[in-house]
This record gives sequence, C-alpha cells and structure tokens, in this order.
Amino acid sequence: MDYHAIMSLLAKGRTYSEITASVGCSHRDVATAKRTMTAAGITPQRLAALSATDIEDLFPDQRKAVSEQYADPQFAQVVKQMKHNRFFTLQQGWVNYLAGTSTGKKYSYSQYCERFNRFAAATDVVATLQHEPGKAMFVDWAGPTLPVVALATGQTCKAYFFVASLPYSGLVFCQAFSTMKQESWNQAHVNALSFYGGVPQLIVPDNARTATHRRRGKDSEVVVTAAYRQLAEHYQCAIVPARKNRPRDKAHVERMVQAVETRIIGYLASQTWSCLDELNDAVHERLVDLNDRLRRVNGSTRRELFEAEEAALLAPLPDDPFESVEYKQLKVGRNYHVTSDYQHYSVPYELAGKILSVRMTARTVSMFDGQVKVCEHARKTGRRGSIRPNWPTLLSIISRCRDYGPGNGSSPGLGRSIRPRSR
Repeated sequence: MDYHAIMSLLAKGRTYSEITASVGCSHRDVATAKRTMTAAGITPQRLAALSATDIEDLFPDQRKAVSEQYADPQFAQVVKQMKHNRFFTLQQGWVNYLAGTSTGKKYSYSQYCERFNRFAAATDVVATLQHEPGKAMFVDWAGPTLPVVALATGQTCKAYFFVASLPYSGLVFCQAFSTMKQESWNQAHVNALSFYGGVPQLIVPDNARTATHRRRGKDSEVVVTAAYRQLAEHYQCAIVPARKNRPRDKAHVERMVQAVETRIIGYLASQTWSCLDELNDAVHERLVDLNDRLRRVNGSTRRELFEAEEAALLAPLPDDPFESVEYKQLKVGRNYHVTSDYQHYSVPYELAGKILSVRMTARTVSMFDGQVKVCEHARKTGRRGSIRPNWPTLLSIISRCRDYGPGNGSSPGLGRSIRPRSR
C-alpha cells in the first residue's frame, strides 16, 4: 500500500472517497493513515521529508514479521540447481530445505511450493528445457496461407502449411495442403517421418481438432482422436499434446513456425501458384536453404547436427507407410457415379441405385458390392465436380449400344442418345 500517497492526499484535504478512487485503497487504509498522521504529528512539511524507510517504520508489514520466524528457502539457489541439473525437482529442494541447519521454522511442502511460485512469477523464472536427441517431434499448422489459383477454372483455394521440427537439431519439415482435415493431418505426419528417415519417441501436437478432443462438452480431460491414435500405433510412438493455454509447452515449434513464415512463406507470397505440387516444389527448395545452408550461432547447420547426433537415435520406419482408412455407405446415382467429398467416381452402370461400401485411403477409393470389389480409383483432390471416368465400363456400354446409324447400320447416328441394350 502506498501510504505516502494516501497521506499526501489527506494533507491536501481530499475526502475518503476521492482518496480511495485515486489510490485504489479501502476506507480502512485511509483511516489507518489518518490515525498515524495524528499520532505522530506529521505535518505536510514533515511528510515531504520522510524517506521510504521512515514510511515502513510508521506502517510495519506484519507479514514480514511472521515470515522472519521461518528459515529462508533460498529459492535463488533452487533455480540455479534446476538450470544445471534437469533431474532436480522442487521436492528435492524442499527436502534439502528441511535438512538445513537453520534454527527457524520450516515451511510445509505446500507452502514451500506456493512461495516458490510467487518467487518465479516475480522474477520471471522459466525452467530450461533440455531436449534429448531423437526423443520428440513438435508439429503444428502455420497461421498464414497462400492462394492457389487453378488455371483451367480460375477458382482460388487456400494452401495450409504443416510444420514439423525436431527440437534437438532444429531440423524443419514443411508442406502445403489444400485442407487441415484429418486426412491431411495424418498424411503430413507420414511425409514428415519419411523426411526425417525415422520415428521419434514422442509427437507433441497442439490441441487441434484433428489431434485431440474432449469426451464430453465440458469435460477437462483431453484424449487423442481415433485416427491419430491409429497413426501412433502404426509407428510405435506416443502422442503427448501440449497443455491448453500453456504456450511455453510448444515454444520450440512456435519459433520454427515463425522461421517458416519468414524464410519460406514470406519468400513465396509474391508469386502466383497454380497447383499444390508446384508450390511444394518451391517449399522444398526453401527448406534446403533453411536446413542445409543457414548456419546458426554455433557455426553448424540443422542438417549437420541432425546427421551427426540425432539421425541414428530415431527408430526405423515400418515397411509400409501409414494409410488412414475411412469406410462409407454410398448410393450409386442414375449416372452410375458415387460422390464423396464433392468428387465423383464411376462404377459399372448395372449398379445404378444400389448402396455400395466404399473404402477410402489417402491414395485409393475402392467400391464393394457386398464382399466383391467392383472397381477402384485413385483418390482425387482436385476441384469440386471433376469426374474420373471408368473407361472399361464406357467402352463396354458403347459396344453394346443399339445401332442408330442410317442405311445398313454401319455407323452410329450422331446427335442421338446412346442407351445400353436391354437384357
């Protein structure tokens, strides 16, 4: 409490309400200052000559008197121990505090932790994270996007940038995707692990919807999504999401995202891109500059440190890359096509009107009529409404069409509808 300001306002004849509004104190504090001024005979002239020590003597802090009865925890030494020994815990500091030779009272463990938190908040103490080689991979989406304009239609879509980084060496991976959905999220991890040539022990994501969710709306427990958990099981690694509203948990990847924004996205933003493949080729060239050419303060590049100390500690990749599988029940339209994610895939025309089981991976789309696979297509990620024709089916239909041609029927008539021959 700034009692000097309160007494100065009292000497000027201000009211209690004016003083409380100005200083942010209570009426009790003003009354205490008023009594002290009366008892000590403090005049405005004497008040101007009072030092900070004199004010403390007039208004002693009872909390300091109580704290003087306890032994000093020496929190500065505890912080020093934590910085030099990453295995040193606050409980060890409390045990050493109890074993000290001081004759004063000793704080309980809960009081010790509370006072350490106050000390850390007042001095802005941050625990130093000692990253181990090959242990973790941090992942996140970058904030900025770039437009991709299709040359054929002029339609514009956004390119989202996935960023992964190994905190020990700082080796960065980046790739552009058309969406931030689960399929893109999982495929980005597959490509990142292939880029590193191995699997770390942990993957640390942010709390994106493709990574975590709550079991219930207001539940504080956060669990990993089923599709993301399948990826972790395939690569035999653990997923440890960063805590919500704890930016320091993922401070490393935030720095790497900033590096990607300034050294990759910033360089490519002035150009026009017509497809993701072209954009990702340019991203790869910028990654080479960031990982292989840019030398840091210690004189090494990210790639050199990775190959020298971290690459050998990564677990080997499995024989087959992970593919997320999604099953759907889709009805075949009258045009003998099924539609999924705004893309159309053709099937034999005899199946029009039937419901098929569709198995979708990142690369293929397979249709099943019961247990029989009727056709398979490459997964499309193009603009909405594009059709991938089933050429064997179309040729079969044309060969079995009625002859509408003139004369002896040697050629089909132009401008007439072609219908399949009835059985």
